[in-house]
Amino acid sequence: MRLYELRMTMRIILCSIGVLLLSESALAAPCKIAQSVYRDADGKGFELMFGAPPKGSPFLASATLRHPQQDPLYRFSLTQASGYGAISLMFRQQHSQQVQSFRLNFFSQDLQAATPGVFGQEPQAPKYAFITDLGSFDYYQRRGKISDQTPPQIADMMWVHDRCSSGS
Repeated sequence: MRLYELRMTMRIILCSIGVLLLSESALAAPCKIAQSVYRDADGKGFELMFGAPPKGSPFLASATLRHPQQDPLYRFSLTQASGYGAISLMFRQQHSQQVQSFRLNFFSQDLQAATPGVFGQEPQAPKYAFITDLGSFDYYQRRGKISDQTPPQIADMMWVHDRCSSGS
């Protein structure tokens, strides 16, 4: 009889934990891209944190690429073309007029195209993102400078929606 009671108690505890976890995920409000944090799918510790654009800026949002060993690694401004609506991250080195542009594509949980036609009007941030040519850009920016004390090389990797930023 004791073993039966122990099994029933364990089942109740496991069911309670499952209900709590389900409730917490169901109550979590979805956030838009501009209030989202994406992490690298390769697990190298990179985060892509979206936020508001600088005051007076013509850009739609800002994005900061971070790593525990270097924060920030890169700062971007987000823009969207009129017409087709392609979203791009713009990078400008300090004291330079040269701007580098990276196409930012979003995908759903099912890996279907999910780039919003109008930035900010998406119901919630898509599950995945991909930044075209970021890996090669990082290679040429930091080649010869990567060590155990710096973030690893950024590859052309997928980004996974991790959470809403605390400012949302």
